[in-house]
Amino acid sequence: MAHLSWFQKLYWRYLSKPVENRALYQHVISQPVVAILEIGIGNGERLKQVLSLVTVRTDVAQLRYAGVDPFESGNPGDGHLRLKDVHRMLAEKNIKAHLIPGDAASSLARVAHSVLPSDLIIIDHGWNENSADGAALAQWLPRLAQVDSAIFARQNRDQAFSRVALPAPLEFRKAA
Repeated sequence: MAHLSWFQKLYWRYLSKPVENRALYQHVISQPVVAILEIGIGNGERLKQVLSLVTVRTDVAQLRYAGVDPFESGNPGDGHLRLKDVHRMLAEKNIKAHLIPGDAASSLARVAHSVLPSDLIIIDHGWNENSADGAALAQWLPRLAQVDSAIFARQNRDQAFSRVALPAPLEFRKAA
């Protein structure tokens, strides 16, 4: 996918816009991936930029992508892409896509049982373990990630992405 010159790498690491995505771009440039899970695709601009920067591991034939987003059922003011448009965009880049419509809290259970663990997980908003969405994310992330997965998240759309640690899996207690 991407073979960037030193100048292009410099641009994406330190000068790219929006500034909120720079930490994510730095990781994508430096680490090859096999699979990406994105929770909250939004208008698709970040997805386009990540796909233009990502390098796929040499032992893998095709990048896998899974996306959870409200798509057409989202708020009209949020600028969500249509499901059909995302499928078309990913098919043009020869990427195997698994797109799941719906909000993160209700859709993650379906994703966790049908998608293999991902190397890169992007959580666009709602990363707050005290909220209902954040608790659902924290519950299913250990199943959706590997030990060395990179998870980039932000609470609100106006905050910068930051790398977060993988939450510990929930322990179930046996009834006495």
